[in-house]
Amino acid sequence: MAINFDETPVGDSSGLELSTPFCYNHNMPKFFFMLVLAMGSTHAMVKPLFEPWLKSGETLVCFGDSITDWEPGYITILREELAKHGVKVVNAGHGGDNTITALLRLKDVAALKPDAVMIFFGTNDSAAGRGRWHDEPSIEPETYRDNMLWMIHYLRKNAGVQKFSIIPTAGRIEGQGYLEFGKRRDLYNLMARDAADKANAVFVPLDIVFDEARATKQPDAKGLQFTRDTVHLNPEGCALAAETMLKAWKMK
Repeated sequence: MAINFDETPVGDSSGLELSTPFCYNHNMPKFFFMLVLAMGSTHAMVKPLFEPWLKSGETLVCFGDSITDWEPGYITILREELAKHGVKVVNAGHGGDNTITALLRLKDVAALKPDAVMIFFGTNDSAAGRGRWHDEPSIEPETYRDNMLWMIHYLRKNAGVQKFSIIPTAGRIEGQGYLEFGKRRDLYNLMARDAADKANAVFVPLDIVFDEARATKQPDAKGLQFTRDTVHLNPEGCALAAETMLKAWKMK
């Protein structure tokens, strides 16, 4: 089933969002419906669902690993598309980073004075301590989640950033990587959702979109579909990632 972003509520750092207009149905607990009525108009309680996440004049910092750092890549597409809306995109990706090493770069991100920060990690977190990287200390899914929560806490407190978006991995590892790591990423993608819920950040369902697309795309001889080396996105993968982000942010 394809994701319909126009019907999927997406939260942001300003507060809870609900689909509008609010309607009662027979499956809804009556006490909840009465509570909503008692609190007044739902339009006063929540922001419009279709409001773009970013505004003209704002700066978005893309904080991530080599998938973000690599240009031309998905971030190149984001920069071009968001420029049409007057939004500046800054690349704060760093090859090899996981959420632990990225914590050491928070001061650099804060110094960029962003209005919004996109957090895109998980590829290296989910691989640490396993397979070919077995000699590295592992980063458990809960630690991955908590590290992202600390990133958001730090940037809110020290840089005044109020808008955050969390991006999970692009679904399953492709090709030989899947034989080596299996479905390990699934646990981290669940924790990314949990972090977005706890921090009231915009969540971009990259994992679901990519895995649904894989179901209809024939892999090449190496088992690759949207990556060039099992994890780093190829041009088609970059386009799909950028489109998914823009739609989730109501910027397209």
